[in-house]
Amino acid sequence: MPANQSPNVGPTDEQGLSPTTRSIFSLLLFVYLFGMWVVVSSSLGGAYSSQLHEKLLNLFQLYTEPLNLEVRASPYNLYSGTPADYEHFFRVEVTNPAGEVQTYTIPGPELGSGLKDPYRYERLAKIVGVQAEVDDPTIPAEISKGIGQYFLRQAGGGKVLIECVRRRPQPMELEIDGQQFAADPRDASYENVLYRATVLVDSEGAFQVIKEMATEHVAPVE
Repeated sequence: MPANQSPNVGPTDEQGLSPTTRSIFSLLLFVYLFGMWVVVSSSLGGAYSSQLHEKLLNLFQLYTEPLNLEVRASPYNLYSGTPADYEHFFRVEVTNPAGEVQTYTIPGPELGSGLKDPYRYERLAKIVGVQAEVDDPTIPAEISKGIGQYFLRQAGGGKVLIECVRRRPQPMELEIDGQQFAADPRDASYENVLYRATVLVDSEGAFQVIKEMATEHVAPVE
């Protein structure tokens, strides 16, 4: 080898990626980053998503969902500061045919804590609470009936009282303008019952939902 000629220690420009290959990689990178933007921005949801956004999301789900990059099931959502953003849950009181009473919180170990969709019953509780506030009895009754059927089958009959509860967040200061707040963030004083209904089986074997309109008045929900 001549003394003035250095060895070839790396690829030259001619040995690098071709323009066609670079274009393909650039296109793939753009599609990937665009898909990530579509998926992440979908957490806004509701009125913040256009029809085009939803169509793109359904398309990119074929790629993002198998990789566990889907965020619509995430518990972290856009917080607007309205009561609808507060914690919602179901309190279920089951009375079996022998008259024994058991109380459950849903989601919990008995229902709604699976790994597949751990936030499903939180979303259902929020739906029931919001619809109850706008005086729409249909959706809360159907959701309550589904939960009641599960517990009635487990208990072998009886009746199930279902409450949809909203828990307000604890304030930063426990005393504000002379008002004292509980130190336990899960204290009952932070709870509001938005919907209450009883699910039972009638004489013909059909499941019935009786919504409690007030303490002294109940009305069947068709």
